[in-house]
Amino acid sequence: MQYETIILELLSRIKKLEEEVTMLKEIVGSCDRVNDQESEVDDPIIVENRRAQNSYTKMTDEMIEICYKCGKKLNDGSNSADMADMIVDKTGMNRNSAIMYLYAVSSLLSGTVFKRAISCKALRKYYDMIFNEYGSAGLKKAIQATRLHINYREECGLTADAIEELCDEYQCKL
Repeated sequence: MQYETIILELLSRIKKLEEEVTMLKEIVGSCDRVNDQESEVDDPIIVENRRAQNSYTKMTDEMIEICYKCGKKLNDGSNSADMADMIVDKTGMNRNSAIMYLYAVSSLLSGTVFKRAISCKALRKYYDMIFNEYGSAGLKKAIQATRLHINYREECGLTADAIEELCDEYQCKL
């Protein structure tokens, strides 16, 4: 009997929360429409900056390439904060993501583990750039670092199937 009362109470709370979520979505939608109307008279640079602050920015080839170049500098002793700020200024990339990618590139070049995930697209480009610039020895270090990353992910209970396939693909090129 007591469980039924608790369940009914929880269901009524869920229903109320669903109603509040619907109401909030309507409010947000109306605010977005007002912002869109206001932005027609705003300065285009301000509008673009507002969009950049409020939305997820997809990783572009430009971001991948500049992270590689700056990651090489980081590997040579440059300051990661300065490099990240430069990447953000040039590309609009999220600063935390820039730092993650900088350290990943540095680890790929040195053959050490990196603990934050990067996209397969970026990893493929990094392998190609490392191979073109450092040859087979550089690519071996990059694959070694990636395998260490895969082991780290597995220890954390995460999968890395696509990254592992990419490692195997490039291992065959050596």
